[in-house]
Amino acid sequence: MAKQIFYDPRQARWKRLRRVFDVAALCLTLLLAFFIYTALRSEALPDLLLPIRKKPYHALKEREKEKAKERRKLAALQRRGHRKTRPKFSQLTLNTGEGVRAAYYVPWDAASFSSLREYAHQIDLLFPEWLHVLTADGGLQGEDQQTAKFFNVLQGGMVHAVDDRVMPFLKSEDADMAVLPMVNNFDGTDWVDVSKFLNDADARARFRKQIGAFLATDNYRGLMIDFESFPKNAQPGYISLLHELSSDLHGKGMKLYVSVPARNEDFDYKSLAAAADGVVLMNYDEHYPGGEPGPVASQDWFVANLKAAQEYIPREKLISAIGNYGYDWAVKPKNGKLPEGVKDSNVSVQDAWLTARDSEEDVDFDGDSFSPHVDYVDEHNLQHEVWFL
Repeated sequence: MAKQIFYDPRQARWKRLRRVFDVAALCLTLLLAFFIYTALRSEALPDLLLPIRKKPYHALKEREKEKAKERRKLAALQRRGHRKTRPKFSQLTLNTGEGVRAAYYVPWDAASFSSLREYAHQIDLLFPEWLHVLTADGGLQGEDQQTAKFFNVLQGGMVHAVDDRVMPFLKSEDADMAVLPMVNNFDGTDWVDVSKFLNDADARARFRKQIGAFLATDNYRGLMIDFESFPKNAQPGYISLLHELSSDLHGKGMKLYVSVPARNEDFDYKSLAAAADGVVLMNYDEHYPGGEPGPVASQDWFVANLKAAQEYIPREKLISAIGNYGYDWAVKPKNGKLPEGVKDSNVSVQDAWLTARDSEEDVDFDGDSFSPHVDYVDEHNLQHEVWFL
């Protein structure tokens, strides 16, 4: 009997086909299970970039009124500063009532303007360092802060601006502050000898004329004189200048202030106090670069200077200036000589604290002088002493 072509008595093909069906059934089961899982699982969809709906909440009207009242009160206190009263500058008397707060301003230090902005409403008198006398003819000069070069304030009959920040700022703040520009004999490096200028009546007259022209350019309330380190033979001319300026300024409703060192035998405190409306005692530099290290102004020294000044300067004309800086002295080694290029230097209070941090030294407070100081050793193994206020 002939065999059928597709006859498979051992069912080998069926076994192979059955395996294919089994695999297909398994895949179908897995696919179905995955579909059910994904269908039932919750998947967070990405947020649409639609504006968030804001609920219409609002503050209580009564609370808004209270806050507005507090803001107005705070603004009024800031405008008033530390004073409960606001007397006219012409009626301001030193060391009476609520006292007077005066401050120096220097354009070459960015921190000075930042401090002025912060405490503008706490200051009564401002002495900005804008003007200089550096020549024997008494010509008034300003300094370009960009180039550090000096220029004549009066050129071709015109008064050139020496600063473009302070007065606009004070006007925008409505600060009740009297500005008395300061004139000195410092050239940025050292104090220039102005004895010829002081002893020359014509040079003094030229200076006074230029001062008058400058003060007329804005709402200035007077002048601060800070001439230092000139020989004793120029003291008569110095006193004459103060009396001449006093007469000029008083005729215009302005005042004259003068800065003087503490307990300096060259200065005739009684005569200069008679000419000035206010005398600022520079009550610091007990120790200074080139001398022995020590406190810039120890407590006993500071008080003794005030007592001595009051013997010649009326109380109602005296202002005590307080330093806010320090000096870094390089201590001479045993051989008595400092390395070339090493010298004592001025430092800011910030620099003093940074020096302590960088040298990992503690700032010590001297209980006798009431002064902070720090000692350290530099990269050349040279010892330093820093005293500051």
